[in-house]
Amino acid sequence: MTLIHPLDPIFRPQSVAVIGASEQPGSVGRMLMWNLISNAFGGTIYPVNPKRKSVLGVRAYATIADVPDKVDLAVILTPAATVPDVVDECAAAGVKG
Repeated sequence: MTLIHPLDPIFRPQSVAVIGASEQPGSVGRMLMWNLISNAFGGTIYPVNPKRKSVLGVRAYATIADVPDKVDLAVILTPAATVPDVVDECAAAGVKG
């Protein structure tokens, strides 16, 4: 992907990490994963959940640092108290948005 605008990683990501991805029915983590998988996102999806090996059939990673490739966009779906640390982890991992 050729970047046309600095916000392309947010509005046109080629890879998305879903931090807090889940298979729990009714959870936001499951709904987002299902929507990305079902609606031809076209990019790479990285579920992040330290308690799961996969989420909806997609290999999961324990932390954002464990994701083997660069991530354009991270969607954080964890409890509010954990968000500042997760944001720091995303920054350290080079997540763009």
